[in-house]
Amino acid sequence: MAIVLVAMIALTRGLKVIPGRAQNFVEFLYEFLEGFAKDMGGPAAARYVPLFASLFLFIICSNWIGLIPPVGKLEFLRAPSSDLNITAGLALVSFVTFHTQGVMRLGVVGYLAKFFPLGEFRHGIGACVIALFVGLVELLLEFVKPLTLSMRLFGNIFGGEVALGVLTGLTIALVPVMMMGLELLLNAVQALIFSVLTLMFTL
Repeated sequence: MAIVLVAMIALTRGLKVIPGRAQNFVEFLYEFLEGFAKDMGGPAAARYVPLFASLFLFIICSNWIGLIPPVGKLEFLRAPSSDLNITAGLALVSFVTFHTQGVMRLGVVGYLAKFFPLGEFRHGIGACVIALFVGLVELLLEFVKPLTLSMRLFGNIFGGEVALGVLTGLTIALVPVMMMGLELLLNAVQALIFSVLTLMFTL
């Protein structure tokens, strides 16, 4: 977190109307992420761009830092996202965000009606029983979301660290270098998946 915050503060100090290289880079990065979020979620996604961008930048830095030796090679020095505590914390932040936004948007009664559609009694008892069953399944799925978010990120990053370690120990330098290039790409994809899923769940 300190690396991301210090880098962003350093790059955005003394903002100008005619930007320098550092400001240009930050503006390009933010506008790219904003455009991507709006393409995925439409105009409604605009208000969630800061959350989306923050998650993406934090996770991609957490993933990539594990590729810098000796991080990932020593038991006590690992990529933050290869620790289940970090990924679970991120998933809980996402979970609280999308449920809070749901209640704020629909109200408590409207939000609970998604899971307990008692209004279906108007269409008969059979329709209500089916709707309540579907609502219960939806409610259970809501509590599975943080588990899948955290485990997907943790599993991929931790697995990548282990694979790199094994390949480095068993092969010549060329194979680990190629594997590291692949890991750079896969780590970026994992950061994107986590932040996009949070955005979509919130929307």
